[in-house]
Order: sequence, then structure tokens, then C-alpha cells
Amino acid sequence: MLRRQKSHFAESNPFNQRIRTDRLQCPLFLRIPEILAPRRVYIRMKLHSTTTQHYQTVTAYDDESVEINAVRFSHSLVVMPEKAPVAWPPKTFDELSAEHFVQIEEAAPDVVILGTGERQRFVHPRLIAPLTARHVGVECMDSQAACRTYNILMTEGRRVALALILG
Repeated sequence: MLRRQKSHFAESNPFNQRIRTDRLQCPLFLRIPEILAPRRVYIRMKLHSTTTQHYQTVTAYDDESVEINAVRFSHSLVVMPEKAPVAWPPKTFDELSAEHFVQIEEAAPDVVILGTGERQRFVHPRLIAPLTARHVGVECMDSQAACRTYNILMTEGRRVALALILG
């Protein structure tokens, strides 16, 4: 009643040389068949801890506030990795003007992450003209996505500015 079937693991698994080339199958599940699985191959990986203690890191956020290095802010601000957070005048997205982006341009970032509040909104290109003239990228996201993206870019060593509208 039992028949032998040729295993396909022997040809496809170069890491395991001791795999049997056959296994037993039982029709109608009268017995538990012998199942041969390939051995697991573990790859060693070095994990490094990143020390971002001397940088301005977003440690928490919610809809009304953000924590930078465990200090809570509930007003709009601009954050850069090596500078203390600076208050930013716009309280809402509709209040944004070109002067607000000139303030960010003076910090000379490589990229600006703009957190626009609860939902993603896009800024008009004429408002960010001073930044685009200097080939500085501006990415618009909802504020929570902006905080996550800032942390990633900051740990990569990028010169990134996080501009958050909280109000």
C-alpha cells in the first residue's frame, strides 16, 4: 500500500548533502508519512547599535504633540539632527508662506521632511522655490510618517530637516 516517491529536495538544496532521495507517502492517511525537510541554513549577521544620543531624535508622537529626546512639544517646530528644535511660526497648513521656508533654507539641509498634520497635504511649488533653487528636496507627509522618515534619514547620517505643523 505504501509507495516511494522521489524527493525534489536533493537536487534543489546545495547546502544539505545528507538528504534522502526518497520518502514514504501513505494513501488515505492510514499512517503518518515520514516527512523529510531540508536543514535550515543560518546566516550570521552583525547587528550594530546606533548611538543617536547626541542627535535630536523623535522619541514619541501623537496627533497633538511630538517628543524630541523625551521633551514634549505641542507647537510647530523645525528639527535638525545636530541643532536644538526651533519654534516654527505656522500653526496650520494654510498659514504657510515662502518666508517660513526661508527660515529652513538658512539651516542648509539636504532634504526637508514637511509634516502637514493628520493628513498628507502638498505645498505649492512657489512656496518652496528658495529650497528647490538650491536643489534641496522637500517631501510632504502626514506628521507621523514625517517623524518616522526623519529618524531613518537622521540615523543614516543625512542632513535632514523635519518641519512639523502642530496646532
